[in-house]
Amino acid sequence: MDGAGTDTLTLQDYIASVDKSTLPRILQICSGVYFQGSVYEMSGNESTTCEDISTNDTSELPLDYRGGFCVVPEDMPFCSVEEMVYFIPTEPDARDTFSFTCRHDLVLECSRVAAGEAIALLSVERQDGKEDGEGQARCCLIGRKKAAEFLVPLSLRGEFYECDSSHSYSVREIVTSPRLWSRRYRRAKATKCSGPLILRPVYQVQVIMHMRKNIVRFPSSLEVDVMDVTERSQDVVFVTPLTLLEVAAQPPEAFPAVAEILEAPESAGALFRCDWLQSLRPGRLLVLHSAGESALMLASSFKGNKKERRHFLLSLRYAGGFRRRPRDFSSAYELYAASCQAPGSLRVSVASHCESGEDGLVSLSVGDQLEVLRRDQVEVGCRDNKERGQGQEVEVLVCRRTLEVDDKEDEEEEEGWGEEDEEVCLPMYLQGHFVETITDNKRYSLAELGKHFALPLDAKVVRRDPAMESDPLLAFPALRLEEVSATELTVLASLPEKPGRLFELPARWLTMSVSFTANPLPWADSHPPEWHQDTVTEVTDELYFEFRKLACQDAAPPPRPPKRRVSTVKTSNAPPHLGSSSTTPPCHTKSQSLPRLLDKLNLKSLPPLPLMDITGERAPPIPRKPVSQSNSFTQSNMYGKTPMNNKKGARRRNSDHDYEEVSQSTQDSIMFY
Repeated sequence: MDGAGTDTLTLQDYIASVDKSTLPRILQICSGVYFQGSVYEMSGNESTTCEDISTNDTSELPLDYRGGFCVVPEDMPFCSVEEMVYFIPTEPDARDTFSFTCRHDLVLECSRVAAGEAIALLSVERQDGKEDGEGQARCCLIGRKKAAEFLVPLSLRGEFYECDSSHSYSVREIVTSPRLWSRRYRRAKATKCSGPLILRPVYQVQVIMHMRKNIVRFPSSLEVDVMDVTERSQDVVFVTPLTLLEVAAQPPEAFPAVAEILEAPESAGALFRCDWLQSLRPGRLLVLHSAGESALMLASSFKGNKKERRHFLLSLRYAGGFRRRPRDFSSAYELYAASCQAPGSLRVSVASHCESGEDGLVSLSVGDQLEVLRRDQVEVGCRDNKERGQGQEVEVLVCRRTLEVDDKEDEEEEEGWGEEDEEVCLPMYLQGHFVETITDNKRYSLAELGKHFALPLDAKVVRRDPAMESDPLLAFPALRLEEVSATELTVLASLPEKPGRLFELPARWLTMSVSFTANPLPWADSHPPEWHQDTVTEVTDELYFEFRKLACQDAAPPPRPPKRRVSTVKTSNAPPHLGSSSTTPPCHTKSQSLPRLLDKLNLKSLPPLPLMDITGERAPPIPRKPVSQSNSFTQSNMYGKTPMNNKKGARRRNSDHDYEEVSQSTQDSIMFY
């Protein structure tokens, strides 16, 4: 509508017709409830009022109301096609939603339309594409098979009537289409007779009054008449509310400045856990120093005993020092997923004995050193070459294992054996405990970690950020560094009582409004305070998951980890193990159930059990088999494999490492059978 219009409209009609791209607009209230001010800004439609014309009953409908509404045709005749098109404007996607008839025959250049035939109005075309050019309506006949389209001049005169249509619209379609705002409707599936309905959107109007600072909200159904006086009121001074996104878009010369908080952040307590959050109240002043883009990294602590997991947003300007920490993995699939981030650089140490449960695949012992190589598929279930092709394909992770033979008996029997490497295949579903091997003891900055290593990775803060009064990251023995946002718009601010203590306000995550004031800066021009910027912002679980969702929105979802094949579970004739059912696979019982049972019974101090057969007699010792280098796939020992006491490969406890040491006494004292 014209910004300098002098027509008086109801607030409801004005807001329904105004172009939101022209906001803000200045309105003068002419009659009705008087607020002594002007409307400044409008935003968002919340619901719709439904008024029955015959009874004047009014109800409220949500925008997602599932019922449909059909247009009630106009009763009055139209004198020309142009008058009809002007009164009932169409849209390019309005095909078969508006039709009309004529009381007399229409004789056109290429066709003849009999009186009473229904004609669908498809679109309106102007000659040479000009608005003031001669127009034509593109139409087609309804009910005829393969009806051809034809053109009707808009200037054609006659007696035209709108036809009834069974096409239904949703509430959202009606309130968002200018073509449908002023029409009358009936329910598409009415259970009883009712009069025509008028649907009007109800907006939430956000206004600010002349010479007042507070922002007022009220529905657009407020019974007031308004007049648009935007063009005549350019000299009227309003307090201009700005969101943080709008503050971040200000030119650099607008900073530093003092601003007043008009609206406090909405639901900020559910997103942030910061000291400065409590100070963001309406009426408080803020010193705004600068605004710009900042890269933020997500960091999380590990959940300890009776301690919740905490999350932080770290600015890459964080000046503390980090050392990398080894990561823990619980399956071969996790090893594969981590190796995809940085191919050829993942080495781990086996921290718990685990068996593959497949013929032809290897079992692992505590202390084995593995280097992840690649992903592959192998055939299992074949004991010799004659059975090749009869097994099943299993997806495996190929690793290089370093064997260290340091047992005294082995050294006497096989002198000269030292470290040997072999390729082993681990099924992707293999469960275990693997600890990353890290030989790097270098200290890195946060920016260097994000540049040289693939995320996620584990690290420990070994030097605090000197710009912070208290660095909360020093209290954690290890942190998981995760996603990094490309850029985040932030506003650097401080409180007037502590102007040198700077903190970043993430503009996208804080919904608040401020207004620039003429207040002087809280320091002398020649003596600015010493600056100390907080580069660590603690956040809640809700913001943590939202941040991760946005950071990973362009990445493809990871594949589901494979499951252990049911066909690999074989029935054993041996007596069932203590504390396990007869259906439990032997490999599962050895690697998980038995050590857990011994831990509960505190049987670690018992002497080793002798091997017994089912008759109760002592079984003869089973000779060891030397490691074969001819076959790349290590055959699994049918009696199980005794975990080796690997001195060189065993993990050593670091003074600043919080991971639990793996106890080997139970596994060293038990011979699995």
